[in-house]
Amino acid sequence: MSSTLKYVPVFRARQQEILVLKETDFGRNMYPMIEVVKEKDRKNNQQSSFEIYRDLINAITSDQVFLSLPNYIKLSNSTQAEVITFSRTVLESVPNRVDFFGQFAGIEKVVPVISSLLNLLGEAETIKSQSESLRVQFPRLAYMTNPDSFEADMLEIESVIRLGSDFFIYDLGTVSPTNPIFRKHNRVLQDDRFNGLIKIIIRSALNSDIKNVGLDHDDVISEADNSLIETFEREKFDAFGDYAGIKKDDLTAGGTISPGFIFYDPYDNLYYGFKAEEKKLSQFKDFIVPAVLGSVPFSRLQEQYPSFIEGNAGVKMLRDINTGIENGQNQAKFKKIAMQHYLHCMKVWIEEDRTIPLYLE
Repeated sequence: MSSTLKYVPVFRARQQEILVLKETDFGRNMYPMIEVVKEKDRKNNQQSSFEIYRDLINAITSDQVFLSLPNYIKLSNSTQAEVITFSRTVLESVPNRVDFFGQFAGIEKVVPVISSLLNLLGEAETIKSQSESLRVQFPRLAYMTNPDSFEADMLEIESVIRLGSDFFIYDLGTVSPTNPIFRKHNRVLQDDRFNGLIKIIIRSALNSDIKNVGLDHDDVISEADNSLIETFEREKFDAFGDYAGIKKDDLTAGGTISPGFIFYDPYDNLYYGFKAEEKKLSQFKDFIVPAVLGSVPFSRLQEQYPSFIEGNAGVKMLRDINTGIENGQNQAKFKKIAMQHYLHCMKVWIEEDRTIPLYLE
């Protein structure tokens, strides 16, 4: 069913991510995952939660869409109020999770992602109870675990997962793919009893501790780690996932103007940072965009690997901002640009059967 699946981009259902989800053709090799972190995409939306996410899912060009209610969110005083409310009413309740997923049972492309609440609530068998309720409503399910709860989760997952049909997702979180804990867990997954298991491994290359103000302008971001794309097949996973070229942030409220941009370079499989000279929105158009378009990684792709540039919606927007066709004084817009560029690179990598990093070709 999913032998062609290679990549699972993970999105939070927020404004820029929603725009990218609606505007991207994910083809046959990419299944996006939507992490629902709040009831509505924006506070003033008069539609119900079901209507908002139903319309979003139906607008996505993909054979399958993973729908996830994450269990990793750590609430604090700085967490967005709507995220806190949704977490306490839906994310921290097994019955409410089942009810939320159940609303979308009539949409064939939806695959609910079931995860344990053992560490969150201290309740046992939360995977099994969700699975029993959702199995009769959906043709296939996905089961997600992580390094902290792997042993306990696998006892439940092994008893309910359908090999060759359902999906298994290992979320590394911030754990490195080279960590001995992952090697220990992966050894279990390669046992004969899991033959036919459709396995996906997810990790954010850009974590929340990477800030625009800390970027070295026009230089490699040393803290970024996108090595998963180079190793997932060697580790016997069918596909890998990440947060589509942007940070897995902490869902906090507010923030100040901090002009910066992170550009993915598939040649070296590295991220480059670009930082403004002043805290002014005009710096995006006047300083950051010209620096990106004139940078070594961009020029190399343009001259030697043009398929990563041609038809790239993110690059087109950068060029339109540079020429004044598009307004560049919008910090959120650059999140969209980063995602569009990264997704285009992933699509070219898959469809042209290229090697990333490109220098390995």
